[in-house]
Amino acid sequence: MDTNSEKRLALVHPKLAQLVRQIAANVGFEIRAVQGLRTWAEQDMLYAQGRTRIGPKVTNARGGYSNHNFGLAVDLCPFKGGKPQWNDNAGFTQIGNTATRLGLEWGGGWARFPDRPHIQLRGIPTLAECRALYKQGGLVKVWSKVKERG
Repeated sequence: MDTNSEKRLALVHPKLAQLVRQIAANVGFEIRAVQGLRTWAEQDMLYAQGRTRIGPKVTNARGGYSNHNFGLAVDLCPFKGGKPQWNDNAGFTQIGNTATRLGLEWGGGWARFPDRPHIQLRGIPTLAECRALYKQGGLVKVWSKVKERG
C-alpha cells in the first residue's frame, strides 16, 4: 500500500486495516485506499454531490449514517501507473471477491445502491448503535463493540 493509503488505514479499525493489507497482498495488482475515516461534515459534502452540489451522486448516506464515519469502512480502487482505474470492473470484482473471502462485506454486491469501491467489516454495530456509542466515548467506544472475526 502507498503512503497515503497507509495514512488512511491508520485511522480505521485495526482489524479492517489488517484485512485491507491482506487484500492488497493477494489481488496481484496495485490497489489503494482512496477513502477511510470521514468526518460527518465530509460525509454531508459527499451527500450533497448530485443533489445541491455539482457532480454525480456517490452516496445515499448523510453524516453519521455511513460506516466511514466510524472507521469501519474503506474505499479501495485499482491503480495503474499511479492513476485510479475507476472503470476496471474486473479489478473491482477481484477486490470484492478477495474481501468477501476474508470475511469482509463488499458494497459492489449491494442490490439497491452498488458501491464497488466500498469494503466494510462484518459483525459491526448498527449505525444507530454507532451514533449512540460515539456520543458515549468516540471511536474507541464504537470499536469496542466490533465482533472480532478471523
